[in-house]
Amino acid sequence: MPQIKIWVNISKDQFISAVKKTEILKLYKEKQLKKILRQATEVIKKGGVVAFPTETVYALGADAMNKDAVKKIFRLKKREANKPIAIFLLKPEELSKFVKVVTSPAKRLMKNFWPGPLTLIFKSKPGKLTHLIGKEEKIGIRVSSSKTVQSLLRQTRTPLTATSANLSGLKGSLSVFEVLEDFGGKIALILDGGPAEEVAPSSVVDVCGDVPILIREGRISFEEIKKVAPESKRK
Repeated sequence: MPQIKIWVNISKDQFISAVKKTEILKLYKEKQLKKILRQATEVIKKGGVVAFPTETVYALGADAMNKDAVKKIFRLKKREANKPIAIFLLKPEELSKFVKVVTSPAKRLMKNFWPGPLTLIFKSKPGKLTHLIGKEEKIGIRVSSSKTVQSLLRQTRTPLTATSANLSGLKGSLSVFEVLEDFGGKIALILDGGPAEEVAPSSVVDVCGDVPILIREGRISFEEIKKVAPESKRK
């Protein structure tokens, strides 16, 4: 089990205030699970932001098609506008809506590691999700193996932002306590799935060209990627 922070860098009064403004719902209450997911869906559909566990670290989720909701994510994370945000899709078949070309190496990586902790960067279709892709017109996409993420995608019926629940440049949050430290009182809802499954974030590979380029080595190692796509290189 990964280590989590027990003491957060806020006072007791600040912590209580944050909890009052940000609702926390426990995902391991099976009888209430459907109701909890419906509530999270309502927040997202209204343009709000929800934090939830993935198969790696906690994420901040908003409707990726909603420009104002995405702007909230950038403000919350204090993220530079020129740094794109990846999205979650429910299944690889949805790629054709947003991606210009899927190369042979990309197909092999998808087949072996999706659903799972791998974010692939593609060349975006013109005019698609311009509020997310940045100047290079590239879009990061992940098909998650997390049941929570899959359930939210099914219910919201829209791509969700796939960015870690932490301030830009800092390590990902491994628990609800860490999410609260950065975003308590600033987001509507946190889905508590307990400590994060993995300390490492997703691995990120650029598959815009014929040679996959490892941008970030995370839960899937470069050696594992090379076995599937031998032509791969590190950035």
